[in-house]
Amino acid sequence: MLSTLFRRVTLRQILWAGCLVTLLYALLSRGAYHSDEHYQILEYAHMKLFGTPAEEHLAWEYPLQMRSGVQPFMAWCVGRVLVAMGCWSPWLAVSILQLLSGLLSVAVLLLFYRTVRDELTSETQRKWFLVLGFFLWFMAYLHVHFSAEMLSGNLFLLLASLTIRYSRGLECGAFDARAGRRREFAWGVLLGAVAGATFIVRFQTGFALLGYGIWLLFFSRRWRLYAGMVPGVVVMLALGLLADRWLYGEWTCAPWNYLQENILNARMDQFRHEPWWYYLTAPVLEGGIFFGLLALLATLRFFWRHPRHVVTWMLVPFLLVHFFLAHKEIRFFFPALFFVPWFLVELFRGAGDRFAGRGWRWALGLLAVMNLGAMCYNLTQPTPDIYFYRVMRAYCRDKGEAVALNLSDEATYYSRMQRFSEPARVVEARYYMPANLDLRHCATPTELEAEARQLTAAGRQVVILSPDPTLAETAPLTLRKVVWSPYPAWVVRYFNFNDWTRFAVRSKNIYEVLPEAENLPTAL
Repeated sequence: MLSTLFRRVTLRQILWAGCLVTLLYALLSRGAYHSDEHYQILEYAHMKLFGTPAEEHLAWEYPLQMRSGVQPFMAWCVGRVLVAMGCWSPWLAVSILQLLSGLLSVAVLLLFYRTVRDELTSETQRKWFLVLGFFLWFMAYLHVHFSAEMLSGNLFLLLASLTIRYSRGLECGAFDARAGRRREFAWGVLLGAVAGATFIVRFQTGFALLGYGIWLLFFSRRWRLYAGMVPGVVVMLALGLLADRWLYGEWTCAPWNYLQENILNARMDQFRHEPWWYYLTAPVLEGGIFFGLLALLATLRFFWRHPRHVVTWMLVPFLLVHFFLAHKEIRFFFPALFFVPWFLVELFRGAGDRFAGRGWRWALGLLAVMNLGAMCYNLTQPTPDIYFYRVMRAYCRDKGEAVALNLSDEATYYSRMQRFSEPARVVEARYYMPANLDLRHCATPTELEAEARQLTAAGRQVVILSPDPTLAETAPLTLRKVVWSPYPAWVVRYFNFNDWTRFAVRSKNIYEVLPEAENLPTAL
């Protein structure tokens, strides 16, 4: 059935379906894969728009001036337009950012497809490239999220595509004549601009760009191209410098600050360490054992089969350096995932007859069902923090001025203590916070109790955010627990094995402070 459907569907139909899926993800997929996506982009933009969080409550990287200002500036521009139009909403702003991210991802994917289309020798291979590029569950997820990993991954793919196109023109003698030499200089400007943009978005891509530069020196010794790349790179670095000046309020060199703090001062060593082989197992476990294993095998095979390819020279140093860093996270490899659809098609090229048996067709059908399940989950299930923000928005609606209290050293979805910074600081997440909600931190339970009584006596609506699930029974205050869960009731009722649905919320409790002695649970 799947094979018949695959034969009948056209490339244009796959393209339109892929655009529709990207649109759905942009509008429905909420939450960040990693907190850096939120705290180092959205919170920075919110601070520039509205003055909150205060600088002392921003992530520890802010006072060290070691993060790029490019994406916060882009998020600020979107927010500034919405504020000027009188329709500011954090949810609308994120939707716009994800729509722009999805548009870029689709455009770059199609450009890369047109670049390698002639290498895909059959229509079946071309269909598989588009299907994997649009519908592989982690690709659909990454395409729309406004993170440095997503943007740098797209720029990686764009740089590789443009370089392959330039190399083909060079082989055809397109740059030999006088007009061709002028075009070669323009190509240099374009390639330099894309390379520079990749770097100012995510400084770690410098390792890949180093490999890219060495490849150019070894396999494309064209001095006019190099001359054109210089102004392209310089312009992008200047724009990055201006973005950092806007973010930090003074001239600074954020890439150097990043290198100095994380590498030279070994601040990265304060985070969790992983063994060198982490990157050989994490993609398999986190990407789904079948999808992750196939992606890993396809990538390694491509490097082995194409040792002189520009993509190999870009990705090998980028990936290899991360093996030698003590702190490892799978998201550091996300920029390389944008090449995985191509690698997978290369892996199975010419092997159609070998996998034509019924058993292989059943295996493919099982993978398709698993992939569809992962896609549906990401589309329909909000992350716990996003659901918490929706709960608080509903709670604060029509309540006048409200105040949320918590102990400074306790983690909530609105704040957390970062102890590896000097001095330790409370980092706040105010981007999704309702406009009528104020967030206050107390040093001790006694101080929190006194603050709650004073605010309640003044007629303010007060909630306490606490990791203690029994606070309503043990606190001297009269509290009512606001029961919430990001999961549907039927999931909690029938599939809550070992109470797994409580894992994300058991330490993120909301308690309403009551002026009278009543302790009735309420659900939102």
